[in-house]
Amino acid sequence: MLTACSIIWDANGKSRNFSKMYDESWVVKLFNGFDRHLTLEHRNVLYTDRKRDLPDTIEQVVVPGLGRRGYAECIRPFEMGCPMIFVGLDTIITGNIDKLGKWCLEKKVMCLPRDPYNPHQAINGVCLIPEGYQRVAREHRGENDMVHVRKYRHRFIDDELPGYVRSYKGHVEKHGLGDTRIVYFHGLKKPHELQHVEWIKEHWQ
Repeated sequence: MLTACSIIWDANGKSRNFSKMYDESWVVKLFNGFDRHLTLEHRNVLYTDRKRDLPDTIEQVVVPGLGRRGYAECIRPFEMGCPMIFVGLDTIITGNIDKLGKWCLEKKVMCLPRDPYNPHQAINGVCLIPEGYQRVAREHRGENDMVHVRKYRHRFIDDELPGYVRSYKGHVEKHGLGDTRIVYFHGLKKPHELQHVEWIKEHWQ
């Protein structure tokens, strides 16, 4: 079965300002988006530092102390080794993503977005992960999560499914949503600051 996954921990000394606002409301909005736009059978999984008050439709993997290593913790869900769409909480799903889910179920190679500012390399804002990638977690030694993920064989979502996954700052803010299915945010400018934008009001709830 396909897994839709994200991760949360309470802000700590290693958290930067752009990631200190996350709480349960972000979790609910994200997985509501998965449930609206993914018709494939799937389960919703959240890695968390503590048990949270969330709907029963969200499976919680509680890891005490999660977040102490900073953003390197974003490697941890790879340990499941299952077909998985893994995204940050600052992600909005805006259209049907069955093709993205099918990539995870049918392909053998991980698929990542191109860095909008350095398109020759990948970033890990949205990870399409086939079965068998648990070695990404097993071989991690605490280095930067994005740098670590790039070490493993991957393709680019931009090439395989053009226009499906886009950066807010790198594309959508300037060019509009178009037929984008997943918008990922990074750094400053987050959905809670942009609720005057019509498509965000529609899809981030």
